[in-house]
Amino acid sequence: MAEEKILYDYYLIYEKTDNAKYISHLDFVRTYNRTMRRAGLPVAFSEGFNPHPQLSFALPLSVGYTSECELLELKLTEELHEAEIRDRLNAVIPDGIKILEAHKGRSRMKKLCFARYIVTPETMPESVDEFLNMKEIIIDKKTKSGIKDTDIRPDVREIVLSDGKMEMILSAGSDRNLKPDVVVRAMNKYISGYDSGDCEYHRAAIYDDEMKIID
Repeated sequence: MAEEKILYDYYLIYEKTDNAKYISHLDFVRTYNRTMRRAGLPVAFSEGFNPHPQLSFALPLSVGYTSECELLELKLTEELHEAEIRDRLNAVIPDGIKILEAHKGRSRMKKLCFARYIVTPETMPESVDEFLNMKEIIIDKKTKSGIKDTDIRPDVREIVLSDGKMEMILSAGSDRNLKPDVVVRAMNKYISGYDSGDCEYHRAAIYDDEMKIID
C-alpha cells in the first residue's frame, strides 16, 4: 500500500491592479501556475490522467476589474513559512499582481456571501433612493442557463454615493453572484435621465454571511 502523502494547506490574499486587470480568469490561472513553478514552490498536484496544481480561487474577477482582496487556496507537499511563500511569489510574479498576505491553514472561502465594490462612473446619479426602493429591478443577466431577465433587487444589499464614487455591497459566491456592472446597467435603465458613462470597477472586500470580512 502506497504511503499517504502529507499535504499542507495555505491561502493567499493578493491584489490585481494596473494592466493585470485585462487578464482573463483562465489566463490568470495559467499565470499563477507558471509563477508557482518559477518560485520553486512544492505545489501539490491532483492524481489521474491529467494532473493539475491544487489551486482554488474564491471568486473569479471580471476582465477590467481591479481588486485588493482576492483569495486563493493552495496545497503544498512541504511545510514553508508564510513569509517565504509570499516573498518567493512576489519576486517572480507579473506586474500588477502582488501577494499581500500568506497564511497557513484553510480560508473561509466557502462562507463567501457578499462583496464590496467601488464603482467610479463618469457621471454620478443625484440619488439612488428611488432605485433602491423598487420592489423589483429586472435586467438581462447572464445565468447558468443563459442570458435571462432577472430580478437583481434581492442581491443588492447596499449602494452608497460618496465623493464621485458608488460603493456597492452585492451578493457574491457560487449560489448567488451579482456584478456591479449589471447594477450600473440597471441604474441607467431605471433612473430617469441617468447615464453613467464608462465606469471603473474595484473589489475592495469580501464577506461571509454575517458580514465579517474574509481575510
